[in-house]
Amino acid sequence: MKIVTAEEMRRIDRICYEQFGIPPSMLMERAGLSVVLAIEQDLGDITNSSFLVLCGQGNNGGDGFVVARDLLEYTDYVVTILVGDERKLSEESSANLARLRAIGGDVRRLGTDLTTGELAELIKSADVVVDALLGVGIKGEIRDPISEVIKLINLYSKYVVSVDLPSGVETDTGAVLGIAVKADMTVTFGLPKPCHVLYPGRELCGKLKVASIGIPRFLRESKQITRQIITKQMVKKILPKRIRNSHKGSYGKVVVIAGSRTYLGAAILTSIAALRVGCGYLQLLTCSPIETLAITKEPGIVVRAVDHEHFMEQDAHIALQMLQDADAVVIGPGMTCNSDTVNFFKKVVLNLSKPVVIDADGLNCLAQDLEILHEISGSAVLTPHPGEFARLLGKNISEVRYNYKLVEEFVSKYNVTLVLKGATTIVSTSDGTFFNLTGSTSLSKAGTGDILTGMIAGIVAQGIDVKDASICAVYLHGLAAEHYSSKEGTMLTSELLDLIPSAIKEVES
Repeated sequence: MKIVTAEEMRRIDRICYEQFGIPPSMLMERAGLSVVLAIEQDLGDITNSSFLVLCGQGNNGGDGFVVARDLLEYTDYVVTILVGDERKLSEESSANLARLRAIGGDVRRLGTDLTTGELAELIKSADVVVDALLGVGIKGEIRDPISEVIKLINLYSKYVVSVDLPSGVETDTGAVLGIAVKADMTVTFGLPKPCHVLYPGRELCGKLKVASIGIPRFLRESKQITRQIITKQMVKKILPKRIRNSHKGSYGKVVVIAGSRTYLGAAILTSIAALRVGCGYLQLLTCSPIETLAITKEPGIVVRAVDHEHFMEQDAHIALQMLQDADAVVIGPGMTCNSDTVNFFKKVVLNLSKPVVIDADGLNCLAQDLEILHEISGSAVLTPHPGEFARLLGKNISEVRYNYKLVEEFVSKYNVTLVLKGATTIVSTSDGTFFNLTGSTSLSKAGTGDILTGMIAGIVAQGIDVKDASICAVYLHGLAAEHYSSKEGTMLTSELLDLIPSAIKEVES
């Protein structure tokens, strides 16, 4: 499913009107009705429910007036509050306010017909509060009286439905503009927006429903919209096919270059993850004594070890020899980042022509000379968490977390695929940007990123390009974590490996 920014949504609305004669009033009418239908679908019989509809002076408020009018088809217990200046309503919003009044709707203005104290009592008594205060166009800190109303909603409401997005959340980033509504359900129109998938906005939306309001499908699926949510159907099409008449060579060879005496586990997690997604042959180049630990954990790993605490520049010739017939390469997990390792890393990647996944200490080595990326001849996937991405760019973590536009700029500049890990993982490629929504808090552990790295490489080795392999791996990685039973406590990192097959099975079925 595609995702649009506020400006892209405004452009779609303009095209609807200017090219296809679909007026804003028609879209507003269908938007309001879709909210009521979503409420009925979620709550069941609403004929005895009481509703408080809070409307701002923008078009979001106009949607709210339609919601209130349509709710009156179900129940008499509907009160509408206008928070703002009626004189500033758009033509469509003003017309819908007039229609609401014409059928006898109870409409009151905050500050004129009731005080904030009286509003608080109405919020307490309502079964459902509909938040139609602010829409996609809002910028800057939320001010009174809206901020005071949002406080009351969050303090006293029983169940909140936000129209398009929770008021106070910035559309394009998901950031909270000082204060924002915490909704139980959000009904958005046409297409989801970045705020619906990026935290903290994603958490404030509650249950998200995307309503069709008459925007032509070819506009919603336009190739000009380059951002989208990763879906199970998308991943199913990507998954490598398994055939009975096959052998280990049918599913590719991965070479993992990872580990040090400081970090023993990362190389093993990465290697087993590549095998779990189906690669046929896994070679691990590491440092002693990891080879003993690796084959104890999984005897199918073919290990070669150097007898140093960490990789040295002279070890590069061993790596390059192993890489000659590789289908995919991993470099970085647990490798450390000192001058010896940096020189080793440079020598390997600059002579590499195979698809490579660079993670962890590989990224830290890379941060010392990003221009290396221009000299890599094969396709590259970078898998940073926000801290690593911040180091790559020389910025603060707060500047890069969930910053898909910054990710897109990096991808464009260096011609790589970048996977920015997080509660919503962002995969950006030359073809577009993809948001992954699978996962759980069990992934908030050391080593789960190493598993993702191995999964990407294992899928690439089976003949899938790095973009699709990254999309597939991040979805399966999150889905595997969701398969862990909370009754058993918090998942161990190693247990995630055993859940990968069940995630694959779910997607295949």
